[in-house]
Amino acid sequence: MKHVLESILRFFCVVIGLILLSAFVGLFTKGIQLDIGLYMESIIQIVQSLIRPQSLVFIGPTGFEYSIFINFWDNYFYSMVLFLTALLISVVIGIFIAYLTTLLPQKNNQFIVKTVSLLETLPDLLIIIVLQLSAIFYYKQTGTLLFSTASTSQNKSYFLPIITLALIPAVMVFKVILYLVNEEMKKTYVDLAKSKGFNRSHIFFSHVLRNIAPNIIIHSKSIIIILLSSMVVVEKLFNINGIFSYIIAYPNPDIIAFTLILIYVPIFIIYTFITKIIYKQTGQRLEW
Repeated sequence: MKHVLESILRFFCVVIGLILLSAFVGLFTKGIQLDIGLYMESIIQIVQSLIRPQSLVFIGPTGFEYSIFINFWDNYFYSMVLFLTALLISVVIGIFIAYLTTLLPQKNNQFIVKTVSLLETLPDLLIIIVLQLSAIFYYKQTGTLLFSTASTSQNKSYFLPIITLALIPAVMVFKVILYLVNEEMKKTYVDLAKSKGFNRSHIFFSHVLRNIAPNIIIHSKSIIIILLSSMVVVEKLFNINGIFSYIIAYPNPDIIAFTLILIYVPIFIIYTFITKIIYKQTGQRLEW
C-alpha cells in the first residue's frame, strides 16, 4: 500500500510541475508578459479546466469557440501509437545490436560502435529527408509505393515516422547497453557461468541483461525526452495531425497542460509496470 501511495504522489507531483510549466508558457503566447498576477491567473484557469475538461475550447478561424474534443482524441492516439511503437522498436533494436556486438571480437566490436555512433550525429531532418527520397526513388523505379511518405486525412503514415523516430533512440539504447554489458562481463559470476558451460546467449539474456535492467531504466529518461522532442519535427515533415501539432496550433495554457498530462500518463504506467517487474526479479527498488 505504501508503494502505491508513493506512485500516486509521484504522479501528482509531475502533474503539478506540468501545470506550472504550462502556465509559464502562457506568459509568452501574446508576446512577453512577465506578470506574476497573469501567471497565477493561468494556473487557476488550468486547474479549473482540468476539473471540468468539457470547458476546454479553442478559437477557430472564424472567431467561434469549439471544444478541443472535436478531433483531439484522433490526434492523441495517432501520436501515442507512433511514440510507443518507436520506443519499443528502439529498445529491441538497441538490445539486439548490443547482443550481436558482444559476440564479435574486440576489433570488430569497436568498428560497430564507431559506425553506429555516426548515426547519432545525423540530424533528424536529414534522416527524414533521406528516407522520404529513398521511398520516392524506389516508387519511380518500380512503380510500387512501399510506404506512405506523408500522412493525409484518408491515409495515415506509420512506417516511415516510426522508423525515423526509433533510429536515434536505438543508437542511444545500444551504446548504454553495450557499456553496461562490458562492465558486467568483467564480474566473477560471468566467469563462473562460463565455467559451467553456459553459452554467451544464455549469459547475456538470463543474467547480464537482468542485472543491468535497473541502470537501463535510469538512462531511459533522456531517451524518452529525445523521442518526444523528435516527434515535433516528425509530425511537421510527415504532415501528421498529431498531438504536438495540436499544441502548436492552439497554444492555450490549459490545452497545453491537459495534453502534456495525457502524454505523461502512458509513460507513468510503463515506468510503474517495469519498475515493479525489476523489483520482483532483482529486489532493487528504483526511484524514477
